[in-house]
Amino acid sequence: MPEPMGGTYHWKGLLWESFAFFGVENMQRLPSDPYYRLLLADKPFWHDYFASLKQWNWRRWNDGDDFLVAYIAHPLQGAVTGYIEVQNSTSQRLLEINDGKAYWKSRLGPAMLWNAAFSFDQKLGPLGEAAFGSEGGYTYVIGCPYPCKAYYADPSHFKVTNNTGWVKMVSTPVVGTLWMVMEDAIDHFISDRVQGDDIHRTFPKILRGSLNPARTMANALRWRTPWYRDWQRDTEDQFLTPRPHFLPGDDEVILALPKLDFFPHFDGISLPVNTATCSHCRRMTTGYGFGFAQRIATYADLDYDISFQPNASPLPSDRAGGNIVTGTFGLRSGYTSKYYSLKAYLRPGFLSYDRAYEFSQYSKSIVPPIGRITHFTTALGIEGDYYLTRQLAIRGAVGNQPVRYREARPGKPEPVHYPTGTYPYLSWLSVNNFLTNENWAYQAGAVLRF
Repeated sequence: MPEPMGGTYHWKGLLWESFAFFGVENMQRLPSDPYYRLLLADKPFWHDYFASLKQWNWRRWNDGDDFLVAYIAHPLQGAVTGYIEVQNSTSQRLLEINDGKAYWKSRLGPAMLWNAAFSFDQKLGPLGEAAFGSEGGYTYVIGCPYPCKAYYADPSHFKVTNNTGWVKMVSTPVVGTLWMVMEDAIDHFISDRVQGDDIHRTFPKILRGSLNPARTMANALRWRTPWYRDWQRDTEDQFLTPRPHFLPGDDEVILALPKLDFFPHFDGISLPVNTATCSHCRRMTTGYGFGFAQRIATYADLDYDISFQPNASPLPSDRAGGNIVTGTFGLRSGYTSKYYSLKAYLRPGFLSYDRAYEFSQYSKSIVPPIGRITHFTTALGIEGDYYLTRQLAIRGAVGNQPVRYREARPGKPEPVHYPTGTYPYLSWLSVNNFLTNENWAYQAGAVLRF
């Protein structure tokens, strides 16, 4: 076994790569699952998350998913997270299956523990399925799309579930660890022998990457080629620095650039607002604002923005009215070169109207008072800078800014009873919808850098 490189453990790499894998898992559901998009975009996140947790069934093993999902797909996920842990340890990532006790201590110890922790969070954590998708908060008929007419004809032929149980929190770390051992065995006894002494041959590279899908995914999360192996240490195959980084770039160039930037800008956002001819009609509201960012790590910046859009909604409602003030704060990260940068940002914050109805109008004869109301919003998008000089750049940004409107507040109490619906379709989730979709936004202006 080769000697370890410098350092002991890369916690930053472990967390960044795991967070990125959460993003990959959640993003792949967005285009394929319309109900997932509805729950994520239009429903109150925290209310539905806790409602889902309360209904989690700890007395059941099977959660309703088929064998392929429970015993193949999730163990594959577990193997990826195990390899994420391994590749961020300077000693574990050099181990092969023939390295004896050290290898088994690595796979059955920290790799399996991280696998189990990730699996638990992936099901029940604030980035997991109970939060994104509200699994546990509603019931459905297994194997029969809604509405399942056949269920009412003969309920004994169908099972009802809320997609919760123990199965994946056990199969993911246990079978996932076995999956890692299987891939390591294939890597050593097949790929190494096909490759021989020439590690630059094309076919062995393709074979190694294809026979090890979990390690290939883990390599991608640290920007390595599918066939990269730490114990080979060939600079051509690393194509980045010896230490794992989440994003590619030249560290020296980044650290030599100014740490602070100020961004006065014009901006616009597409929002449903109220006019004399239309209520809650979408239009592009425009205004101006100011952004500020500070580099806190090589590949991470603190990012702030505040904007003002005058008379965005000329008439009031319980969701909009008057001028808009928006403030967001978060992180950005991306690629930086000597001449330009391209970064993604994620900034939660608030969007506030100053002339809106303070509660919902439940009677035509009663007009609610007008005042300020505030909603939760998140700015997410991509921005590009072109450096004119060391102190001056121009920037354009495009993105989406979902607005999670506050819950409708009637002037008199209206009780809400849970669960809603009738068996087999019960729901403990909020009955309120919050319009947030397609709030496309842009910003453009100069950047002063210090």
